[in-house]
Amino acid sequence: MEVKYYKVIDSTNDEAARLLDGGLVEQNSSFVVRADYQTDGRGQRGNVWRSNNAENLMFSYVFFPKKVLASDQFFILQAAALSVADYLKSRGLPDVKIKWPNDIYCGMRKTCGMLIENAVSGRFIKHCIVGIGLNINQKVFPESLPNPVSMSLLTKKNYNLDEEFETLCKILEQKLTDAEKNPNELHKKYLENLLGLEKTLIYRANGVFFKGIIKNVDNRGLLTVENAESGETGVYDFKEIELVVPEQQKNTIGF
Repeated sequence: MEVKYYKVIDSTNDEAARLLDGGLVEQNSSFVVRADYQTDGRGQRGNVWRSNNAENLMFSYVFFPKKVLASDQFFILQAAALSVADYLKSRGLPDVKIKWPNDIYCGMRKTCGMLIENAVSGRFIKHCIVGIGLNINQKVFPESLPNPVSMSLLTKKNYNLDEEFETLCKILEQKLTDAEKNPNELHKKYLENLLGLEKTLIYRANGVFFKGIIKNVDNRGLLTVENAESGETGVYDFKEIELVVPEQQKNTIGF
């Protein structure tokens, strides 16, 4: 697999899109854009992804599904999330879970964020850009981030970024291939690794804080959460609900 490496770039996802749009890469052949530092890294919900220079993994994995319907694109997200979760477990990280939809947590601390962007042609996905930011060796994080953690902070080890990159890409490649073959098994494993499934945690939706219990995530990625006090359930799309982590709860009255 071709790897396009940059010491500094604005965003690996943006560069991947430019390469695709400009016809500068072989069509239908997976490739990776990797950088030591991003000046304009992007995360979910329009957030900025901040990372110290050459301390973490920041890359965008581009692949071309054989025949995945646009309506089934949540399978891509599940495969990417499970790839990182499996990788972290293989490295002995504790209590690895997927925070819906695709952040990766160790306990209640964020280790990895993703931004997945799909291009659609007709009814099918043309290509996927899977942007991954994984905290590896960084020890100090901005105070504005509520709950970051790195592999190094958790294990007290320093890692060779090139070796970790190669290992993670192999897992990601295999998982994305398998996702097309057995989507039902993929979805089952995603639920098994979901943070908050059948557990009471604090959420915020429509500006209201409440104790909620995740009951399900359907094949489109919609989240079903039960209010632990009223028993009522709500179904939420991306950006409509958020988990309130312990560091944020300090400013939440009543919890």
